[in-house]
Amino acid sequence: MSSLRFVVMGALFSVLALVGTANAATQHQIDKMTLRSAHRAEPMSATELRKIYSGRSWIWKDGAGYFSRHHSRFAAWSHSHGQRSYAKGTWYAADRGRLCMSAIWYSKKSAAPNVSCFLHRKRAGIIYQKRASGGKWYVFRHNPTKHDDEILKLRLGDYVHKHLPG
Repeated sequence: MSSLRFVVMGALFSVLALVGTANAATQHQIDKMTLRSAHRAEPMSATELRKIYSGRSWIWKDGAGYFSRHHSRFAAWSHSHGQRSYAKGTWYAADRGRLCMSAIWYSKKSAAPNVSCFLHRKRAGIIYQKRASGGKWYVFRHNPTKHDDEILKLRLGDYVHKHLPG
């Protein structure tokens, strides 16, 4: 009986290993397809990017960033690894699909300037995004939009200032 159990367990682990390998291979194929599609897509204009981000908060797992309509102000907060921090600065959109946030991040012990930029491309109603400094292209918005698209984390209104110090 115990040898049969080992055979069954061995077969189960083999199947799980194959499924894991297949999932990794499938993800690799998806990544390659997304990369090819993103490269064929056109960079978005500054006007298109302002329409998407202006007056909205980008909700993150451990915080949020707000893209003000007024004077292109940017504010953010984060609470990761037990550390609270917040940022104040500006944001801008540029042609060729670039969206940047330039802010000073404050923590309990320090303040440091940071610039983060994202690139955006679109084709057939699909928007691709990646971090400008070494990121990988991913689908920001499908066509039609899917329930877990990143664009749905952009919510109209300011979800940040209530978390900033007075």
